[in-house]
Amino acid sequence: MKLFYYFALSTLCFTACTSIQSKKHVNTEGLVITDKLLGTTSLCSISDVIKTLAPARVDTTNTDYEKGKWYYVKATLKDSSYLLMETSDINGGKVQRLSTNSAKLITTSGYGAGTTIGELFDKNEEVAVTKEWSKIFFKIKKDNVFLQADERFFQDLPAELNFDVFKKYRQVPLTLLVVTPVCQ
Repeated sequence: MKLFYYFALSTLCFTACTSIQSKKHVNTEGLVITDKLLGTTSLCSISDVIKTLAPARVDTTNTDYEKGKWYYVKATLKDSSYLLMETSDINGGKVQRLSTNSAKLITTSGYGAGTTIGELFDKNEEVAVTKEWSKIFFKIKKDNVFLQADERFFQDLPAELNFDVFKKYRQVPLTLLVVTPVCQ
């Protein structure tokens, strides 16, 4: 069952930057997200994150995930991008994983959805690469966040992945910013 909530317009202003076509290496405007905070709001509380974003719509759904329920709270922003918050306890409201396709939410280094692999190479970032299902995750170590790309962008990947393997894919955009909140 989906529950829909509507929120009033907010005075919170975001400035978008599309780094794909620009020569600018990182986005320097937007709402900064870390593994602890969204702006000045703790990532540990779903309701606090929603209040900070003042989205156009919030949908809540659940699914059986292994032996329990897994809840997804999706905040759709006014520009149709989204922020997906996952939790195993909707009543506790603690965010266990957050992902967004909004270029308006950026890391402290200025990366977000739309950042290209080339931008990470240009800034000489220390990046760890992992593969889960059909997704490739690029962990920016200094920011402790992940950027995700769909495997279909890549061909002939070796079994052992390291960041250097992706040099020939400099133009590939990273489609999601994924954060696992660190909560005390």
